[in-house]
This record gives sequence, C-alpha cells and structure tokens, in this order.
Amino acid sequence: MPRIAIYARKSTESDDRQVQSLDAQLHWALTRCADLGFRDPLIFKEAQSAKTPGCPEFNRLMELVDAGEVDTIVTWKADRLARNARDAGTVQWALESGSLKQIITSDRPYTRDADVELFLGLELSLSAKYSKDLSKNVRRGISEKLRRGEWSWKAPLGYRNLRENADHSMIVVDEATAPHVRRLFALAASGDYSIGRLADVVKNEWKLQVPVGRSKTATKTLSRAGIHIILTNPFYYGSMLVKGEVFQGSHAPLVSKEQFDLVQKALAGRRLIGDAPKRRRFKLSSLMTCGNCGRLMSGFVKTKRSGKQYVYYVCSKHLQGACSQPLVPEAKLYSKLYRILSRIALSPVEYEIASDLVRKVQLKELTELERLTASESATTSDTETHVSRLLDLLLAAQISESEFARKRRELQSARVELSIAAATAQLAHKEKFELLQGFLESLIDAAERFDTGSDEQRRELFRLLGFELVAKGENVSVRCGKPATLLMKRGERPDWWALVDRIGTDLRAIQSEEQYPIQYPIQFSIRIGPPASSTWKRRKSRSAPGVKSS
Repeated sequence: MPRIAIYARKSTESDDRQVQSLDAQLHWALTRCADLGFRDPLIFKEAQSAKTPGCPEFNRLMELVDAGEVDTIVTWKADRLARNARDAGTVQWALESGSLKQIITSDRPYTRDADVELFLGLELSLSAKYSKDLSKNVRRGISEKLRRGEWSWKAPLGYRNLRENADHSMIVVDEATAPHVRRLFALAASGDYSIGRLADVVKNEWKLQVPVGRSKTATKTLSRAGIHIILTNPFYYGSMLVKGEVFQGSHAPLVSKEQFDLVQKALAGRRLIGDAPKRRRFKLSSLMTCGNCGRLMSGFVKTKRSGKQYVYYVCSKHLQGACSQPLVPEAKLYSKLYRILSRIALSPVEYEIASDLVRKVQLKELTELERLTASESATTSDTETHVSRLLDLLLAAQISESEFARKRRELQSARVELSIAAATAQLAHKEKFELLQGFLESLIDAAERFDTGSDEQRRELFRLLGFELVAKGENVSVRCGKPATLLMKRGERPDWWALVDRIGTDLRAIQSEEQYPIQYPIQFSIRIGPPASSTWKRRKSRSAPGVKSS
C-alpha cells in the first residue's frame, strides 16, 4: 500500500530567509498528518536551493512516487517542491498521470483535477519566476555596489568586513594583518625575494596564520599560491577586478599603484613555476613491456668510445638489479618491425576491396537493425492500444485506478526497454564499424608511413594497429590482438575484432597467400640477442651508468 511522504526544504539563500525553518515545516507537516489520520509518514529533508534541478532528496521522493510506493505528499508550500521548470513539470506530470494522488499544503490540497492542476502549474511557474527575478535583482544590486566602489564578498587579507547595520556593510583595513601585507609588497618590490623565499619568511619569521574560508577559529599558514594571489590582486592599490572588468574601489589602499607595478615586474622576471624537464621520446617509448615482470621498457642512449650513439631499451627493475631481462637494441628491432609491417600492409587497391567487404557486412547488419526498429515501432503502437483499452475499463469501473496505473507502468516499461535496446544496438553498430574502418585505414602503406613518419607518428601507427611488443630474453614477440584504446582491458576480446577476422578471411578467399599472407591475431617472434651469450654478457657489463648486471 502506498505511503505518505513529508517533504521539507529550506536553502540558506536570501530568497528563503522568510521561509519557516526545517524543524517548523516538519512540526506543521507531522501535525497535519496526525489530523488527517496518516501514520508513519516518510520524511524527506532538503537543505539546498531548488532554483536548478538536482536536489537529491526531491529526486529520491519522485522515484518512489513513480514506483507507486508514495501517493501523497505533505509539504508546507507548493514552492518547497520546485522552483525550476523541470522539477515543476515532474510534479505536475505525477499528479496528472495518477502516480501522485494528492499534494497537501498549508494553503490547500492539490488533487487530480483539471482546474486544480492549472492552479498548481501557475503557482509553481510563479515560484520559478520569483527566483529568476530575485537572482536578477541580486546581480543588479551587486553591479550597483561595484559602480559605487563597494566590495560585496569576503574581504581579502589585510582587510575585514564591517557591518554598519542590517542593510549595509563595508570593507575596512584590518590593523592586525595589514602591516604584513605591506611588508610582503615591499620585499617583493625589491626583486630580492622569490615566492618561495617569501613563503619561508611568512611561515618561519612572521609566524603568520590566516583564516580558513569563513571560519572564525580555524587557521593555516599562507601558501605560495596565496602569496602570489595577494601580490597580483589590484584590490590592494584601490581597484577591484571582477570578471575581467576593473572598478575603482572606495576602500583605503594598502600600497601605491607604483609599488604594485614594481612587484608585477619583479614577478615577471622570475620563474614562479619551474618548466617541466624536457624528456627525450624514443621511437618505441611506452610500446614494449618486459616479459619477466610486466614493466614498461624505457629507452636510453649509450655513447660508444667511437662517439656513435645507440638506443637501447631496459626494464626499470633491471636497473635495480631485480630483473634478468637483458637490454634490447633499437636498431635490430626497428628494421625487423619494418619488415613485419611490409607483410601486413594493405595497398590502396586492397584497401578498397576490404572497404567493399565492410560495406556489405554493414548493410546486412543494418537490415537486422531495421527489423529491431520495426519491432519497437509495433510495440509502441500496441502499447498505446492497450493503454486505451485499460482506460475504457477504468471508465467502465471494471478495474481500479491503482490497477490501471500498475498495468500502464508495466506496458510503458516494456516499451522503454525495447526502445533502449534498439538505440543501444544502433550505437554499437556505428561504433563497431568506425573502429573497423579506422583499423583498415591504419594498414594502408603501413611500412612506408612507419619508415618516413616522425617518432610520434610511428607510435600513433602502433597504437592504431594495436601492436604489443613483449621482450622476453633475447626475443621480442609482436602481437596484434586489440587496438591501443582497449589495451587497458586485457583479456577482453572486443566484439568488433571478429569483423577483422571475417574481413581477413574474405580477403584471403579472393587473393593468393602471397598477396595477403597475414592472419589474425598477428604474432611474430624477433630475435634481437647476439649469437654468442659471452658477447651479450660482455656488452651487458658495459651498458649504461647505473645498469646492474643480473
């Protein structure tokens, strides 16, 4: 049996100052429930504005209404439920559809009656308009205060907010912290202090503590970011910067405009944030993993006695002496990767053939999708017919209102599920063939693009192909099982990858093995180690500074 729910809401904003407190609203609602004989009501309390949708307790209440678990809401005023168009529409539809039996307020009850619903809609619309008008008036008031040079927000360090009366407040100099702000500007203007050094002075010498937010008790030390904000704030020489626009303030400045400009020049001449160190990117960076421990292989450059430089890849654990994986020379691996790409690359003609095969498969699947869409349309039509019949039974008093609502929810739920299934299938179909087309495009002249492209282009080609390089001893295995965007889901076989197998099979059926030799999943093994183990050990002992021999 549906239960009764009490909803109470109050925000801390100015438009709710005259509204009863949550406790007062709950006391009235509980008293009203007792008078009407409603027992054990559900209670929902909200402490935020309803100007915009998203109140969690309201959403939870309406979910229970839609589920048929709540059919009556008791609230102080109708505007407690909604002050925006979307929530107002949710309430009105619940009442109109019969999910909600009635809304009881201190003014009047709202039931499923055309005239009453109209009145409720007008009241909720006026409530939403009141909030918008109030917001507009507040913005207008702030603009007027800025024009007069008055600050409407929390005073920055060195100042404090002083309320003269209930309707007016002003910014005055805080004699406790203002001297510290003046000294900060003086030290920064000298050009001898960095932000970091100023932070040390504030913390260790001045022992300055600043309030946390609007708290009157909690304090913290002034951070580097806080110092930078102070030194770049024009408020301290008498101006106010609001949303990119500068206004002349009526408050007393703590520093002169000339000193403020000196500070800006001093800050501009210093690196406030260190530049990120430049790192060399290697051709196979982030593409090869260690077969022993699974760590990424990192590239480094080794300069021989002759002055020639060679690139090697090493496991990070190898540097700590915790992995036996030897170094991988890039030169050997690179040339063999080129030969592999030459074998699997598609010529422009082969790409056109593959694209025709893709279009045929796509057309066949589109036929299946059209059947699903037609089924969804038929179900929608049947649902409307069944609802119409249920309505006739309701009007003939052969079924109750609750039974009518339950049956209608079941029919609509089935229709929605089928609609979602159809939409999901269409989206999956589109995504699947976009992935397949991108994969085939990456195979066009892959070897030439790998050879002539930049390092970043080579890495991007490997990601598109889904190549995985795994170094194990003196061999590197090359696998292509999934695209790089899905590498984080190791062990999962993408649905669209079956299409790659299918297109590859069709290509092999119309071409000779010499023309199209590749089979999926791709797997090669490249030997990169030297012929003699003694030579390898000798090289390994002279590898790179800090590289330990295992």
